[in-house]
Amino acid sequence: MTRTIKISSPGRICLFGEHQDYIGLPVIPLAINMRLKLFGSFNTIMYQNLNISSSQIEFIELVNRNSVIELTGSPYDYIKAVFLFFKEKMTEYLPSRINIDSDIPIGSGLSSSAALLVATVHLVGNIISKCNLTNLEIAETAYTCEHDILGISCGRMDQYASAIGGVFHMSSESNPKITKLNFPKEGIIIIGTPGIYRQADIPLKMTQELIFSGLKHFTSVKPTNLLLDDLKQAKLPNKIERVLKGVIKVKENTISALEELTTANVDLGRIGHLINEQHKFLSKYYRVSHPKIDNMCKASISAGALGAKMTGAGFGGSMFALTDSIEKARDIEKSLLPFGNTFIVKQDTGVREEKAN
Repeated sequence: MTRTIKISSPGRICLFGEHQDYIGLPVIPLAINMRLKLFGSFNTIMYQNLNISSSQIEFIELVNRNSVIELTGSPYDYIKAVFLFFKEKMTEYLPSRINIDSDIPIGSGLSSSAALLVATVHLVGNIISKCNLTNLEIAETAYTCEHDILGISCGRMDQYASAIGGVFHMSSESNPKITKLNFPKEGIIIIGTPGIYRQADIPLKMTQELIFSGLKHFTSVKPTNLLLDDLKQAKLPNKIERVLKGVIKVKENTISALEELTTANVDLGRIGHLINEQHKFLSKYYRVSHPKIDNMCKASISAGALGAKMTGAGFGGSMFALTDSIEKARDIEKSLLPFGNTFIVKQDTGVREEKAN
């Protein structure tokens, strides 16, 4: 007999705070109803190999049970990293098959890899290893698997957004503080994906090298306290000064967004203005945007969006636009169609087990 477990986890957009979480600065992500579904099939007979496949890639991997914790550079190392993390705690048969079926485009800046890790941690940690992890513990475990085991230069935002869901403000220290926020019901998000796919680790490392080399000049000042006046006095190389100016401006912009999102009556127009402002900082100072993404943002504003910005590490990926009516959302969607694919999305919950068909 075969028993199938289905775990689903959401993608996310970064409303505010790209390139902030890995230096300990706050972020505001929003989980979206584009979800990854992970199916684990368990048989009463223990098969020799684990079959791993995905609806998004042609590669199918047969992994010997004795090698399930060995990282080989395959697309499914994300799954193997989770088995490696729980190798001492697994209490029942491993699945004979793991299949991934996802609505989240790979390499699109919408957190497909974090969604895969979070769903796998739920499957391996709670179903197989019976650890009874909370969603916060799932998030931190997924971060550990990605950052420490896979060696990817990431912060915690993506894993926490996919595990917890909704929209929240997160301080990004080693023990993150989560503050749930209420995103206005009339707010509608339109995502545009131009098909410029890249490995997130590449732009992350390029940007991180500049930021960390700049922060070495301020060992007595935490990034949370760094001010523009500090940069003027330090006489930094132009490139480093520019990126650190972006760090400060994005930080201050995110603080302003938090203030607005915690008011009794959130002003969507104000949120849209702050979204536009943050995209400008990411494009001008960080220089992690892409001309096509910039043009998509401009097109959506012309079509009536309150605000638009890139989302993800940059150099491609996706953008999103904010509006306050479905009619405007349709107009924005039409304006973005010449550039690539579009999705009208809404806020969604975090990782969960679902009934398998």
